[in-house]
Amino acid sequence: MLLFTLSMALAAPTPSDQVQTFAAALAAQGDFVVPAGGVPPPSGSGSNKLDVYSYGNLVILKDPDGEWFSEATTHALQGDVNWVMSSATGAFYKHYGDDYDFVSILMVRDLGMFFAFYQPLSNDVYGIGYDSVTPGEVFDQSNNKLQGYIFMNYYGLWSEDPEVGRFVFGQEFMHRWGAFVNLDAEGPDGALDPNVLLGRDIAHWSYWFQTTNSPMEGNAWIDNGDGTYTVDLGATSTYSDLDLYLMGLVGPDEVGAQSVLLVDADEQARVAREPASPPEAFDEAYAEGSGEAVTVAGTKVDFTVDDIISAEGERIPSSADSPRSFRMAFLVIVLSDDEPDGALLDDVDTVRQTFEADWEADVRGLADLDTTLGAGDAPTWGAAADTADSAVDSASDPDGDPETEEQAGCGCAAAPSPNLAFGLVALALALVSRSRK
Repeated sequence: MLLFTLSMALAAPTPSDQVQTFAAALAAQGDFVVPAGGVPPPSGSGSNKLDVYSYGNLVILKDPDGEWFSEATTHALQGDVNWVMSSATGAFYKHYGDDYDFVSILMVRDLGMFFAFYQPLSNDVYGIGYDSVTPGEVFDQSNNKLQGYIFMNYYGLWSEDPEVGRFVFGQEFMHRWGAFVNLDAEGPDGALDPNVLLGRDIAHWSYWFQTTNSPMEGNAWIDNGDGTYTVDLGATSTYSDLDLYLMGLVGPDEVGAQSVLLVDADEQARVAREPASPPEAFDEAYAEGSGEAVTVAGTKVDFTVDDIISAEGERIPSSADSPRSFRMAFLVIVLSDDEPDGALLDDVDTVRQTFEADWEADVRGLADLDTTLGAGDAPTWGAAADTADSAVDSASDPDGDPETEEQAGCGCAAAPSPNLAFGLVALALALVSRSRK
């Protein structure tokens, strides 16, 4: 169905079709769907097509005439999702300083598809496995402080069910650091597959990994003492010790014992589960109680974080030297025929505040997330139309040649992001299509 939608979208869409077209294109980008040769460099930020306003601690990006949306749809269909994200941040940086580690983007329009993703722009941490999914473990595709974009889709998905938002935001933010690590350990029959801990897209924990229901997936497993193991649907979903280690919030000596189940092909077929399967906790809590207390026969293999360090090297910087305070700006995209009032934007701001509080709770108070908006010169939402921003494109001159960071104000649009994005769309599709026995 998704491929059909994309193929149909190659024809020039009518305005009423553009939302679904754009959603389908971004959804495809949300799970590593990139063109051969990688994501092309942005041809221009498009930020001059967006008017910029402030509303409390939100930045409102208004597409006044549909031009931005039309061009964004075209770029997304071509695999250039970075154009969409960098055009939004390009508009933002015209009015706000380079003071933010992350940008999170929400929409007031329901795109009709459940997806979200994280797009990395830089990584300066060794030992967390990024080199298994990018050309180099340490990279920097931005001249700004910005480490990555988080696209969080329609705010109503999260305001209507905050626990869904907690899981999704927790996963997309955690993609800054994981889950990519290999394992160097022995099993009952010799060396384990280095990717044994990884499941969907080699960027989420395996279904068979004991994770205490981490937002990065895996399951909480109960040992039945007879060679079988059962999913604990009642276990709390929160970041695991290993997640916190990868984030630089705890040292290796603070990571408890780890284990993963080895389940043969016949048993996987019997229970209709595999390493890339969605976690049961997600089904139970976020898919109308459809999670199953799956019981499977397998062999538990115990290991420690030292076996990950053996494969990936020590984490540098260590937890003693890693940052524990992060700033994130929340941008709200408003399409041409949307006119959100103060009550709606207050609901969006509640989502922002909830994300911040939930994340700080899930990291056990070991880090701070500041999502308040710093000083800027954007007019307040609702100001007269003649205050709308009409500055020139912040990343391209009229001839399409990149400007310098000093000229443009947003260097993040001057180079392509790494050839991947980490998202939830495949998880949502799997929940719909997974057969049950």
